Amino acid sequence: MKYLNRTACLTIAMAAGMIAAPVSAQSLPSDNVADDDESVRVSLGANYSSGDYGEIEKTKVLSAPVSIKYTNSNFSFRVSVPYVRIEGPGTLLDTPDGGDSGSGGGRGRGRGRGGSGSSGSGDVDVEDGGAAPFSGKRSGIGDVVMAATYSLDLGSDFFFDATGRVKLPTASSSKRIGTGKADVTASGDLGKDIGPASLYVHGRRRFAGSSTLTPLRDTWGAGGGASINTGEGLVIGADYDWQQSPITGNPASSEVTGWASFRMTKGLNLSLFGSTGLNNNSTDFAGGMTISVLFD
Repeated sequence: MKYLNRTACLTIAMAAGMIAAPVSAQSLPSDNVADDDESVRVSLGANYSSGDYGEIEKTKVLSAPVSIKYTNSNFSFRVSVPYVRIEGPGTLLDTPDGGDSGSGGGRGRGRGRGGSGSSGSGDVDVEDGGAAPFSGKRSGIGDVVMAATYSLDLGSDFFFDATGRVKLPTASSSKRIGTGKADVTASGDLGKDIGPASLYVHGRRRFAGSSTLTPLRDTWGAGGGASINTGEGLVIGADYDWQQSPITGNPASSEVTGWASFRMTKGLNLSLFGSTGLNNNSTDFAGGMTISVLFD
C-alpha cells in the first residue's frame, strides 16, 4: 500500500534562540560574552504554522521547543526537544527544533538564519491509497535534534559557520509526528558584517532517513538574509529560504521571514518572527516567539 503521494515542505522559520522551523534561527543582541568565554543558553519557544500545501484540508502545527546551547569560543553544541501538536492530514517528516543565535559560535552577530536547514524545518506529507486520511488531532514529543557548529573568522569582517545537525527519531511514527528514521544535515553560512548590519548566504544538504512507508530523497536548501543591530538591544532582520522537496517531482518550498530580537535584561532575550510562503508547497503562515536566558 502506498503511504504518501506528495510531500509539502512546511518550513517553520523560528526566531533567535528557538526556531517554526522549519524552519530559522536569528542571532541575538550581544550579551558581552567574550569570544574565549564559556556560556550556556537555555531557550523556550512557542510556534504556530498553517497551510494546505496543495491539499483541500489545512494542516496546523503548534510546537514548543526547549533547547540548551553550550558555547566555547568558536565552537557551539545544541540539543533541543520539541513538544508538537498537529491537526490535519499532514505527517511531520522533521519536527521544528530549538534553534539558537544563528548557526555560528554564539558571538552575537546580527545575522540571520542558519544551521539546521529548512528553518529548523517541519516537512509534511499527506497519505493516500488504501489508507483513510489521518486528519485528527494528535500530539507528543517530537524528534530530538543535536547540532554542532564551528565559526571561522575569515578577516575583513567576513565569517563562515559550518554546522552538522542530527535528527534522532524520537517522535511517534504511529501518530505521524515523525518518520521513525534519523536525518543528517550539513550546512554552511557565509556572512559579512558591515558596521551594525550583517548579510549572509546559506546552503545545506540533508540526508534523509528513508523507508518503504516514507520514501524520501536527499535534498538541497539555500537562502540568504540581512539584519541590523539598532544599538538599543534590538536586532531586526529578514530572511529568504528555498527548500527542495524530499519527494521527486514535487515543487520546492519558497518562504520569506521577518524577525526581531530584543535584549530585555543582561542575558534575557525575547524574539519574535512571522513567515509566509511564496508558492503552494509552502506554509501559508508561521509565527512564534522565544524567551532565552544566557548563563556565563
